[in-house]
Amino acid sequence: MASLSNRERIWQGLTALIAVLGLLLQFVWMQAQAQHVGALWMTLRYFSYFTILSNVLVAFVCGVAALEPGSRAGHWCTRAGVRGAVLLYILITAAVYHLLLAAHWHPQGLALLADALLHTVVPSLYALGWLWIVPVRGLRWQHLGAWLLVPVLYFIWAMLLGQLLHVYPYPFLNLPRLGMELLLRNAVLLLLLFALLGAALVLLDRGLLRVRGDTRR
Repeated sequence: MASLSNRERIWQGLTALIAVLGLLLQFVWMQAQAQHVGALWMTLRYFSYFTILSNVLVAFVCGVAALEPGSRAGHWCTRAGVRGAVLLYILITAAVYHLLLAAHWHPQGLALLADALLHTVVPSLYALGWLWIVPVRGLRWQHLGAWLLVPVLYFIWAMLLGQLLHVYPYPFLNLPRLGMELLLRNAVLLLLLFALLGAALVLLDRGLLRVRGDTRR
């Protein structure tokens, strides 16, 4: 079973706590806007965002690893492929937000704090921990294929919820406005982004292992 250093458990626990805080703040803020649509509708919309799902994954993986590293779940959460997947998804969350969405969204108050935690603080904290604290376990190209299943499943999930709620989580996934052809083009480009960044992470992991020649970053 997994054995983590105190430094690693502190990093995992802190990252999980910040992710949970951001998720709770975002949920409370969205529910406060739900007077005319209902709590269930807004809850479904909440879980339509990749930002939310990727931060939930961070909170779960880091929380379990910090609290129960010797358990079966803790062992799974500390696998190289799982940690690499979490890093990929949370980096995509940050990149897409800051490059494509931030200029069109100006939150205030509670929403601003939640926004900063989910899109900037958690991705940065997780990435820095992965680079400097997480043991080198060896990412493999086989991991990349498994990682790409998640964005495909998310696309299906977003489309189903979009049809149900009549609102889509992101403008580049808005089927009624874009049409099927442009939507599929955007989906392919996003999947390519996942693939390229995932490949870069595998290469980075292998490069760090060769350069350092030890068992820790």
